[in-house]
Amino acid sequence: MANKRTGLGSRRYIGTFLAVVLVFLLACTKEKEEPSASVPADCQQFLDNYFGAWKSKNLATLQALCYYLSPADRSRLPEGSLELWWEGKNKLVTENFERVTGMFGDFKSYEVLRAKTTTISPQDQPAANMMGSGIHTELVCKAKFSKKRDVHVGLHLIKETEGSQYIVAAWNFEATP
Repeated sequence: MANKRTGLGSRRYIGTFLAVVLVFLLACTKEKEEPSASVPADCQQFLDNYFGAWKSKNLATLQALCYYLSPADRSRLPEGSLELWWEGKNKLVTENFERVTGMFGDFKSYEVLRAKTTTISPQDQPAANMMGSGIHTELVCKAKFSKKRDVHVGLHLIKETEGSQYIVAAWNFEATP
């Protein structure tokens, strides 16, 4: 009887070859972290102060640098409630600091991975009403902590005018996979 080839042997080699190619493609396309992004000098100074407060565990400085409240929002608050808002904000900053340091350990260092700056004018009513007019800078930083080495920190900074100081409007700390 003649030997008949079924093609199963060649299919096995094709399957193995495709698996190797797939692994190679995944390895080549894996997202690589970008080099440090440049930021304006005043933004860099703010980041140095902000992360310096993390490193030195200076909650008073962190509280002063966090939570933007636009003049329009301030004017809408009932009289006497601004102090309550500040107390609540400071409590939230303290709780966030304790939660992040509990999860990730002591802050060590940071580098800016991405930065994007947008100016929202008061005439751009929908955006100005929602986010506040001024200069908005969105950043992604890679921070090193003592327990969890790499943590991505997302920051949304705002300053009302070119000459004013930045303040943190929103933040997010997330461990990298």
